[in-house]
Amino acid sequence: MINSRTLREIQGAPVEERLHLIEIILQSLKKDIETTSPAPKKIFTVRKFSLGAEVHADRHQLYNERTI
Repeated sequence: MINSRTLREIQGAPVEERLHLIEIILQSLKKDIETTSPAPKKIFTVRKFSLGAEVHADRHQLYNERTI
């Protein structure tokens, strides 16, 4: 954990050093992400359904109904 003294040292460091620190942290995060196992993919099926007839929505009418 970073304490307040370390944080002040980082904030007082030159921009180049802070950018280098960010790059080191980013590489560490990328390595951690690569080593973790990906979430299993779930298989799904698409169910078709009918509304009884073809529906056409008028966008302008819908937005006009929403105005206050």
